[in-house]
Parts: sequence; structure tokens; C-alpha cells
Amino acid sequence: MRSPRLTRHVLLLGLGSLLFVPFARSAAAPAKAPTPIALPGGGSVTKVDFERHVMGLLGRMGCNSGSCHGSFQGKGGLRLSLFGYDPAKDYAALTREANGRRVSIDNPDNSLLLLKATGQVPHGGLTRFSKESWSYRVLRAWIAQGAGWTKGSGDVASIRITPPEQAFARPGLTAQLRVRATFADGQSEDITPLCDFRTNDDAVAEVTSLGAVKASRPGDTSIIVSYRGQVLPVRVLVPTVPAPGFRYPAVPTVNFIDVEVFAKLRRLNMVPSDLCTDSEFLRRVTLDTVGTLPTPTEVRAFLADKRADKRARKIDELLAHPMHAALWATKFCDITGNNTDALENPQQRRAHLSQMWHDWFRKRVADNMPYDELVKGVFCATSREGKAPEDYVKDVTAREEEMDAGRKPSYADRPSLDLFWRRQQRVTIDQWGEKTAAAFLGVRLECAQCHKHPFDRWTQADYRAYANVFAPVQFGISPESAKTFRAVNVERQKETVERQKKQRMKGAKGVFLPLPPLREVFIGTTSRGKAGGLLPHPDTNRPLAPRALGGPEIVFETGRDPRVDLFEWMRAPENPFFARSFANRVWGHYFGIGIVQPVDDFSLANPPSNPKLLDALARELVKNKYDVRALERTILNSRTYQLSSTPNATNKLDRNTYARSYVRPMMAEVVVDMLNAALGVGEKWGPEAPAGARAIEIGASRVQSPAVAYAFRVFGRPPRTSACDCERAMEPGLAQKLFLMADPNLQIKLKAPTNRLGKLVVPAKTDAEVLDELFLATLSRLPTKADRDRFAEFVAETDAPGRTRRDRFNDALWALINTTEFIFNH
Repeated sequence: MRSPRLTRHVLLLGLGSLLFVPFARSAAAPAKAPTPIALPGGGSVTKVDFERHVMGLLGRMGCNSGSCHGSFQGKGGLRLSLFGYDPAKDYAALTREANGRRVSIDNPDNSLLLLKATGQVPHGGLTRFSKESWSYRVLRAWIAQGAGWTKGSGDVASIRITPPEQAFARPGLTAQLRVRATFADGQSEDITPLCDFRTNDDAVAEVTSLGAVKASRPGDTSIIVSYRGQVLPVRVLVPTVPAPGFRYPAVPTVNFIDVEVFAKLRRLNMVPSDLCTDSEFLRRVTLDTVGTLPTPTEVRAFLADKRADKRARKIDELLAHPMHAALWATKFCDITGNNTDALENPQQRRAHLSQMWHDWFRKRVADNMPYDELVKGVFCATSREGKAPEDYVKDVTAREEEMDAGRKPSYADRPSLDLFWRRQQRVTIDQWGEKTAAAFLGVRLECAQCHKHPFDRWTQADYRAYANVFAPVQFGISPESAKTFRAVNVERQKETVERQKKQRMKGAKGVFLPLPPLREVFIGTTSRGKAGGLLPHPDTNRPLAPRALGGPEIVFETGRDPRVDLFEWMRAPENPFFARSFANRVWGHYFGIGIVQPVDDFSLANPPSNPKLLDALARELVKNKYDVRALERTILNSRTYQLSSTPNATNKLDRNTYARSYVRPMMAEVVVDMLNAALGVGEKWGPEAPAGARAIEIGASRVQSPAVAYAFRVFGRPPRTSACDCERAMEPGLAQKLFLMADPNLQIKLKAPTNRLGKLVVPAKTDAEVLDELFLATLSRLPTKADRDRFAEFVAETDAPGRTRRDRFNDALWALINTTEFIFNH
């Protein structure tokens, strides 16, 4: 005889099974022929499919977004997979949970799914649609038809958008996008009403929830179409309306850059601005290449030069300038995350390590090392670089002694940058995946850590498989070095104690830094299928094979660095990211906005503004074997780069088609250097660098000079704590204006007796001559007649007893550095 407890358990199980099939029909219920449901746009659906229609509709309405039921905690007791990436979980949540009340086949209108969405019962997401809407009819029909699910029925083979590019004739017109999906079973269906549409720039084009696009004003943008995790962009071109009798002029071209840029401008009826003047060109190209202003002498000489190729000559001169390498070393320090606070102990040495990092890049840029080889030196770095442990110990000891003695370490001569992999706190392999993908592929992977990337192709499996490539990279003591390192560390400890005693006996004022423990970056023995930190597959929890992003599997072999195989895939000519990403970075530096913007955000939802131009730049880079200077020379010599920043009637609204030079802010380091150059003073640094060094020569992300640290913060220098290019703030703000107007340290420099004014305001120079020099030193041009007249008025207005000639020019120089013409590149 069964026990009461057992009987109760059986009954509960039976009731539970009934709850799991709340939509079971009576066998006697007659089957009804489905009625076609009319969809917006003229289509219809008869048999409603869970994956194709229901999940598409939930995604379109935002129900499975991160702010609603797609969040980790869900909302109102319902949790859906983010953006509908997991149909099985969503089906279970809708049909099995909440005691089956979300779906009621016998009474579809009483389904909680419909009652909440229509606002008939309280719903935190408010009313999503009415009972008379097509959305309601689709969901109701699915429930009435049995709320079934055929696994894989919504697997998409391809999606086609018509038209693939929307080119309007003028602003104010509208057009309809149509989206058609072909599924894995071969069936094709119009899914336009089930897609989510959004515009990347609603000032250029607006789009409705059903894909109707309206041209708002002249320009270029993209409409992003999403359907169940599939993301596709559609380019939208809105031309300017030409004046009566307008004929597009013949615009000369210098190279392929101009061909691609001007071809697009012609489609938009945008006429490029004229060429900039010689003084505008010299100021712009000097700031862009060496990060400071041309001297008055350089401006005069360039303006007096009558040679037809003087601009090309100046470009070659600046690209070979030592400060060009320093500027790009600073940019590479941003890209690779040279964060002083994250480097190894002792703390007093971190600034030196940051400078070594900077110097390593500076040497390679100065030598014009091919970009792929430069990246290899970072990406595949190890500490010993094949040397015996004993030899590595000698190298490390020698560098530490150089630092202690105040000499410049020889680290830059190393083939690889192991500092990139040496951090005070342990960096996990998924973080290495994020850092390397952003730095060298221009791909932001962070979103794929927890779920499929909402605006790109990457899944959690892609994220983890790529991260697993870095599992063998270790920072510590390798087995073959352990014995040597232990013995050396004992001796180092004894030596440190003795040297400290001697220092104290001699009454030395400085503090002797103890030698840190010997550690190295090396490749461990992690292998596929064995324990060693491999991230598992998010669904099966089994070890996940390492794989390149969208590329081949990386096979672990004993004694071989898997990063080498990954790097070879990266620099292959057919790689879709490597060359295009760096070409885009170079372009973004010289134009203030990338062809893909942000420059490290290559994704399906962020397409390039001019794909043909980006592809041509990448091909040029690969063809020239990654010669960065050749790419820079091509860009700087193009007519596009040398266009004026003064707009004309057709391109005044241009934001991303390069019809003119954009007025743009500068890097914080460049602002500090150009202010010092304009004032004729040097900078005072702490232990990071000798007095007078340029800001772009400083490797440390944190400087000890309070005045410089404040200037860096105000003008957006990044702390380099993340892998995102967005850390460097390039937007102007009120704090910057207040800094130029009233910063105490800047005021001291302005009034310093040995600054530029101290050398100019002498009896031998007239006021006109001094004014000329100040304009040349700040704005890189001579004053206009209006400028001279305004200065004369100012002198007359401020003439007072006790006011000196130096006071007048102090005010004039202060006014010049507070102009937008000074603080922006243009």
C-alpha cells in the first residue's frame, strides 16, 4: 500500500504536468481553418510561427531589451533572453511559468501576455498595443493556433533589404524600406513589420517603426534594421537642393582619396570648399603631425616660398620630425593602455615604466617600422624573448640600475613590449580579449561577455573562444626559470639590504628602491581540453576551442605561442578588421572624425560613412607592406585634407563626408604644448621628464605637476583604464574656456619676464612689429587690417597712467589665446 506522502507526491507531479500543458485542447474540439492576418504594408500571415513572428514582434516592441524583460533580473516576474537570442528559454518562460497564465489556448483573450500588453491589467511597461492592432491579432492567433514551437523554424539564412541604399532626390521626400528574410528551410517571407528600425542621425533622416524613411535635411546617415539578432545597415543619402542653373563644378583630384570623396559629394550635390590658404595649411599640418604650432620664422619662410611643391616638401619634413614619433607614441600609449597606476611595484618606478612603454613606440615610429611588425612586437611579446633565464636576469638588472641612476633605460631596444602584458593586478583572459580586439581590430566586445551583442554579430561563444587564445599567456615565473630566479632573488635581497645600509651610512638623502621580484611574461602549457583557465561554452559548459574573431580555430601546440597564429590571421590581406581599423585611426587623427566613428567601434550597426574610401585606404596600407608614413603622406597630400574649413552654401551642414576641413579640438597634450609655444615658455615637470620636455613626450598617464595634471584633466587626457577610445574626451566645454581665461599657472606664464613678450617688447621693435609676431606665434598668420584697427582702438581705450606697453601686449596675447581660432585646429 502506498504511503500518503508518496500518493501526495504523485498527485503533485500529475498536477505539475498539467500546468506544463495549459494549452491542451479537448480532443472533441473541432479544428478551425486559420484566418489570414493582415499586416502593415499589404502582407499577411496565416500560420503564426513562434520564432519568426512572435519573437520578432517581442523584439520589435522592445519587450526583450535590457531595460525590460531582457534584463538579468527580468521585469514583473518574466525574464526573456536578451534580444531574443534563446528561443527555448523564451518559449518556456511564456508557456510554462506563472502557472501557465501567460498563455491560455482555450481563452486566448484571457492570456496574461495579451492582458498586460494591452493595459487591461497593470503592466510596468505600460500599454504596448491595443486590442484592435495587428500586433494583438498576431499574438492572439499564435495562442489560438496552439501556441506551438518548431525548433529552428526561424533560423535565418539571409536577409535582403529593398532598396539596399536609399538615395533621395531632395529633402522632404519619403520612401519605404522592405525587408525580406529567407529561412533555413528555404521559405521566404516579408518581415518588415517585425523588424526594429532606427536612424543613426535623425537630423538627416527619420524612420518610423514600420520602415518608412523621411529625408530631413542634406547629409548622409544609416538606417539600422534589426530582426532577431540580425543587424543590417542601409545607407541614406539626402542631397542638397541646387540653386537654379547650378552645374556641379569640375574639382581637381590629387589621388584616390579625392576620387572617392568627391564621387560621394557629387551624389549629394555638395561642392567641396576651396583649398585652404598657405598659412592655414601650415598651422593645420604642423599641429596634426608634430603637435605644436609653427614658429613665426617657419610661417614667414613658408609664405615666402614660391615653389609649387612646397606643401609636399613641408609634409615630408614634418613626418621625419622627431616630435612626429613622440605624438604617435602618445597615441599608441592610449590605444594599448599605458596606465601608470596599473604597472608593477615599486610605485616609485611606475612612471619610469610608463616612459619605457612610450619610448618603445617612439623608436619604432621614428624608424617607420611597418605597422604589422609593430603590432607583432606588442601582441606576441614575452619577457625573455628566447633568451636563457641567466641572460634575462642580467638585462633586467641592468635596466633597473639605469633607472636608479637616473639614466634612460635601454628598454626601447627590446624587440617586444612585454610591459603591455605586465600589470600589478591580474588581468583575466576575457579582459585581454577585450583589450586586444579594441586596440588592433577596432572591435568592442564588452557587450558579448554576457549575451549576444545587440548591434553586432558576436555571441558569448565568440567572445569566450577569442579570449581563450590568451589562456597560455602567463605572468609570473616560468618552470624553466624558477630555479634561476629563486637563486637570484635571494642574492638580490641580500644586496638590497647591504646597499640600503651603505646609503644610510653615507647620509644619502635619496631613498634606495628595493629591487622588485623577478617575474616574466611567458607561454604556459595550457592545452585544449585540460584545466588551465579556458572559458567554457555558455550553453554546454564544455571547454571552448580558441578561435579568431570570425576566423579559424587556433590550435594549441606545445612550445608554440598561439598568439602568433592569431596575429598571422590578423595581418592577412583578406582580414576584414586589421588594416581597415588602423587606416581608419590614421584618417580619424587627421580629419577629427573617422570613416567609422568612434574609430574603435567597427560593428554592423556602425557602418563606415564611405566604405569605398575605407577599403581603398586599407588596400593602400597592405600594398605598401603596412608603411604608415606612406599612408600619412597620401592622406596629407590629398586635396581633401587641404580643403578650407570655410563652408559654402552646399556643404555647410556636412558632418561626415569631408566636403571641408572640420574645426576640431586637439589632444590635451597638444593644447599644453601649443600654449607653451605661443607664450614662449617651457614646462616644469616632476620626475617624469626633464624641464622643458614636450607634453607629447611624456609616457606616464599620471603626472606629479598639479598644474599640468589639471590642464590634462580639463582638456580630456585619458587615464587609460579601459580599452575604449572614448576615454579621451575631445568635446569642448566650459571648464576649458575658464582655464584659458583665468588659470593661475597660465597667468604666471603669461606674465613671466622671460617669455615671448619679454623678448619682443623692447624699444627696438615697434608696436606693429610686436603685434605681427604675436599673431604669427598664436594664429600662424599676420593680422588683418581689421585686427590692427581693433588693437589701435584697444590701446586708446585702455590708455591710463601707470599702464605700460608690456601690459597692453599682455592683454593682447591673452585675448589671442582665448580666441576659437587659436584653441581649435581648422
